[in-house]
Amino acid sequence: MPKVSVVIPVYGVEKYIERCARSLFAQTLDDIEYIFVNDCTKDRSIDILNAVINDYPARKEQVRIVHHEKNKGLPFARQSGWQVATGEYIANCDSDDWVALDFYEIMYNEAIEKNADMVVSDYILVEGESKRQMCGLRDVNASKEDIIKDMMYMRTPWNIWNRLFRRDLLAQFEEFPQKYMAEDMAVTLLLYHKSDVIAYCQSACYYYNVRTDTASHQTSLEGIIRNYKEITENFAIVQRYYSKEDKQGTYKKALNNVHFFHIMFLLPYIKKKEVRQLLRECPLSVFYSMITDRNAKTTRRKKAFKLLMKRLLGLI
Repeated sequence: MPKVSVVIPVYGVEKYIERCARSLFAQTLDDIEYIFVNDCTKDRSIDILNAVINDYPARKEQVRIVHHEKNKGLPFARQSGWQVATGEYIANCDSDDWVALDFYEIMYNEAIEKNADMVVSDYILVEGESKRQMCGLRDVNASKEDIIKDMMYMRTPWNIWNRLFRRDLLAQFEEFPQKYMAEDMAVTLLLYHKSDVIAYCQSACYYYNVRTDTASHQTSLEGIIRNYKEITENFAIVQRYYSKEDKQGTYKKALNNVHFFHIMFLLPYIKKKEVRQLLRECPLSVFYSMITDRNAKTTRRKKAFKLLMKRLLGLI
C-alpha cells in the first residue's frame, strides 16, 4: 500500500500540466501513487504528461492514467481517482497548480506523528507575478467543532487540495457532489466531521494558481445563475448530511451562513427577473437566522435584513 495517493484531474491544462507533473514526480516522498484522470481533455495535456513521465523512469510504475469515455466534470474526475486509489492517505492536486518538492513527505510525516485522519496546510495564492501566503487553519488549538464552524463562517477556507486525509474516510459517505461549483465545500465539510484527529502543517507548500478563465469567474447573468444553481445542489448534500449527523443542531446557524454566502452572489443582479425569482425561493428562515446570528459578519446580517424587508413588502 502506498503511503499517499495523489489524484490529479486533467482537462484543458496544456499550459500548466508540465509544471504540475514535474513538481509531483520530483517529490522527496518515494512511496507515492499518482492518479491522473483524463476527463476527455481536447488539448495536448495528456501528450505533454506522457512526455514528462518519460523523464522520470523511476516513477513510471507509480503512475496511473484513468481515461473517461466522456467529459464528466471536476467532481466526477476526483471521484474516479478516489475509487482506484490504494494509498493510506489521499491528496488532491489541481493540474494547473504545483507543489513544493517535499510537500507530501511533510504532510504524511505530520499525519503519522499525530495519527491524524486529516492534515491541513497553509498555501500560496499565485496571481500572475504576485504571491501571498494564506492560512489553512485560523486557530491551531481549536476543537473540531470550532474548526467546522470557522469554515462555515468563512474564517477558514474549505479547499480540498491543501489537505491530506485517510482513504477509508470516503467509504463512510453516501453522497458526493456532482456539480462543479463549491464541490470542495461538499466534500471538505463532511470529511472534517468524520475526522477524529485533525493536524496542522504550517509549511506553505501548495501553490494555487488563480485563473480568471474558469467557470467560477463567470460574470454574465447566465453564468452567475448557473453557478448559483450548482452551488445550491452541492450545498444540499451538506444539509442532508448534517441533518442526519447533527441531531443537536450544533451547526444549524453556521450552515445558514454558508447558504446566505451563496445567495450574496445574486445580489449584484437583483434587478433581473430571473434573479428575483431565485431569491423568492430562498427560505425565510435563512434570512431570520442571519439577522440574529452574532457570529455572522455584520455586512451579511445587514444584507439579510434588507432582503427580508423586500420579501415582506413583496418587492422580490
